[in-house]
Amino acid sequence: MFKLNYKDGAAYYTISSFEESGIVKHCFTTRLGGVSKGCYASMNLRSHSGDDWNNVLQNFQIISDIIGIDRDRLVLSKQTHDDVIHTVADDDLGNGILRENKFESADALITDKPNAPIAVFSADCVPLFFLDTKNRVIALAHSGWRGTVKRIGQKTIEKMKNDYNSNPENILTAIGPSIQEECFEVGDDVAEIFINEFGAETAKKYGEKYHVNMQKAIRAQFLEAGIPASNIDDSGICTRCQSGLLFSHRKAGDKRGNLGAFLQLV
Repeated sequence: MFKLNYKDGAAYYTISSFEESGIVKHCFTTRLGGVSKGCYASMNLRSHSGDDWNNVLQNFQIISDIIGIDRDRLVLSKQTHDDVIHTVADDDLGNGILRENKFESADALITDKPNAPIAVFSADCVPLFFLDTKNRVIALAHSGWRGTVKRIGQKTIEKMKNDYNSNPENILTAIGPSIQEECFEVGDDVAEIFINEFGAETAKKYGEKYHVNMQKAIRAQFLEAGIPASNIDDSGICTRCQSGLLFSHRKAGDKRGNLGAFLQLV
């Protein structure tokens, strides 16, 4: 279950199963509680936007303090809507925070290192959380429709299995706030891809237009990778419907901030 929390003026989500594990710090941010102004108000975590980078850095500091991680050790993704999964090493710490992001492409991050916080970003795309509670491995993935079609979530699980000997029965997963079927209108070409790849239940016509359900497609990938249904937590929260609380690209276009998914082993 995704639970909305409030602390020091900020609102953020936590995942009950991840909290109960006792081995991670994590959250998914909302747009509330930061220092950014205008269309970026207020907890904007989007770099290379029209927002002042000093404001963005301060927002990172605020959320890091709230969940108890070291901002300067954060490893930020480099999202290109691809299926590249980067294994975090010691020399990655501070990437995108203390220095320019060095990754060419990294829509997913994975690590078994404690005190190595990782982050991915979204504003309608699907943030995915992964936690192997036995072998102590974590991962985050950014899964837009292209990443979903490329099965980045499933490939992240396979990498956990292959590189860390993770058993899917020990992997907790969570599908974060993201644009839901009712709001995600797509062209016939995109709908056809989802139908062919994941089945007719992932694309539905609303009048003359198709709407895609990325969450169903991702759930199907998780099940195919061996994740038990009981280990899949789907927030069901729509970023476009909740645009007062969450940033939404479909609602605001490019004049908006980014939300952040944060995860760290303790």
